Amino acid sequence: MAGERHDVDQSVLSRYSNAAEAREAQLCCPVEYDKQYLEVIPQEILDRDYGCGDPSRHLRPGDTVLDLGSGGGKICYIASQIVGATGRVIGVDMNEDMLHLAESYREEVGDRIGYHNVEFRKGKIQDLALDVRALERRLEEHVPRTALDLDQIEAWKEQQRQDAPLIAGDSVDVVVSNCVLNLVCEDDRNRLFGEIFRVLRSGGRAVIADIVSDETVPQAMKNDPTLWSGCVSGAFREDHFLQAFERAGFHGIRLLKREDTPWQTVQGIEFRSVTIEAFKGKQGPCREDDCC
Repeated sequence: MAGERHDVDQSVLSRYSNAAEAREAQLCCPVEYDKQYLEVIPQEILDRDYGCGDPSRHLRPGDTVLDLGSGGGKICYIASQIVGATGRVIGVDMNEDMLHLAESYREEVGDRIGYHNVEFRKGKIQDLALDVRALERRLEEHVPRTALDLDQIEAWKEQQRQDAPLIAGDSVDVVVSNCVLNLVCEDDRNRLFGEIFRVLRSGGRAVIADIVSDETVPQAMKNDPTLWSGCVSGAFREDHFLQAFERAGFHGIRLLKREDTPWQTVQGIEFRSVTIEAFKGKQGPCREDDCC
């Protein structure tokens, strides 16, 4: 299982590092964004954007927003304009090349809109408590050479999660993500949804655009790193996607958008974009009209 997780992580990191340098059309679905918010965003970011929906349409002025897998920063820079000067936007990504692209324009975009409310942090979206840049600094200062050193690093990581989390619990109004959750290794997905729930304030919500399948994806397809990193074979089965929110404790789960036409059909399996909204703050399972 550890080997599977490593292979998935490396495939995703490598492909998106390359996609930060040159646009790869196969990594995205056609999405129409509100053009008024694109005018201040540099063309390089627009050209390197990869997604399957627009969760920013469901944000409100004053929101504190966390974007999981923020990539080149497009959704963050759109969100910054919607939430306004009283709002705040945090992008989290693990890919250094994408983070560099996003951060290189942060001052410029802020100057264009008249305020600065966006920041980017390095971390895994399934472990939002661990500040990876802090870990990297720690490893530079204390290079592990023995098994005991590795144990001490693990202890330091756990202490860091408690004392200085990358994203604190109960600190975010809205968690958004655009075609990223499907890239996470299956073994880490319960933790992923638990982390989304943890960082949200009571009454907060997740607005997630992602790719789902109409059938269970066979293991042979899941083992294909190109299909996985291309947002295909890691897709959640649609009903399982809804159940994952429910198991994590969310309520008021509903489909905001579901594409009728599949984005791709591979080996007879339909893959399409959906956008789901789910709320934190009420115990017990429910969906759509049953609660809220």
